[in-house]
Amino acid sequence: MTDAPTNPAEHAAPPGETPHTAVAGKPSFANRLLTVIRILIDFGQKRLAAIQAQELTVGEVQDTGHAFGTFNLSVILARLMRGLRLADALERRVIAAASRIDGPKPPPRPRAARPSRPPPKPKLTEAEDNAALLARMPTDREIAAMVRHRPVRLILADICADLGIGPGQPQWQQLWRELTVALAGQKGPVIVHFNRAYQRAAAAYNEVVAGLAPNWTFYAIPERMPHTGPPPTPAAT
Repeated sequence: MTDAPTNPAEHAAPPGETPHTAVAGKPSFANRLLTVIRILIDFGQKRLAAIQAQELTVGEVQDTGHAFGTFNLSVILARLMRGLRLADALERRVIAAASRIDGPKPPPRPRAARPSRPPPKPKLTEAEDNAALLARMPTDREIAAMVRHRPVRLILADICADLGIGPGQPQWQQLWRELTVALAGQKGPVIVHFNRAYQRAAAAYNEVVAGLAPNWTFYAIPERMPHTGPPPTPAAT
C-alpha cells in the first residue's frame, strides 16, 4: 500500500505530545537537540499562525519576505508546513535513538572497499525547490525518508530554511544561539546559514525592484504613526 499525499494543513497543527521519559535525567546531547527542535517547532507554528490570521505589520511582512527570499505567500506557507513536518519527524527520530546518541561511541570499524556509486543528483536550486514544493507536498513516507539516515545538522539546516530562520533576525537571537550550539555539536556548517540569509535578502530585494513584491501587504496591519496635529474638534451637541 502506497502513501497517499497528505493535506499540508493537517500537519500545520501542533505535533502531538511526545514522551520525555526516553531522554529524561541528566543533560545530554539528545536533550539539547530536542530543546532546539521544539524551539524550532514553536517558532514555526507561531509564524504560520500569524500569517494565516493576517496579524503581520508592514515591517513584519518585509522581514518575512527577506527571511524566505520571496514575498510569494504560497511559497512561504508551503515551506512553513514542510518545515514543521520535518521538525516533527526529526523529534521522533531523536527520541527513538536517544540512548544510542548519548551512549558510548562504538570503536571505529576498518574501512572496507566500497563499490563505485553513481554520482549524486544535482541539488535543486531554491527556485526549483519552491516550484516542486508548490506542485506537490511530500508524502508522510517521503518526509520520513528525508530524516531517516541523513546527518542531524543537515536536517536542521533544511528545517531552518523552510521556517525562514537565519542570521540577521535580532528578535530570534536566543533561538539562533541554541541552534548554533546544536550545529557546533554536529559539526554543522554555520557559514551555510549566513550565505543563505544574504542570498535570500538579495532575492527579496530583487522582487521589490522588479515590482513583484509585496503581493500580500493588503492584509498587513498598518504601522501606528504618532499623532502630531491638533486635537480633533469635539462634535457639536
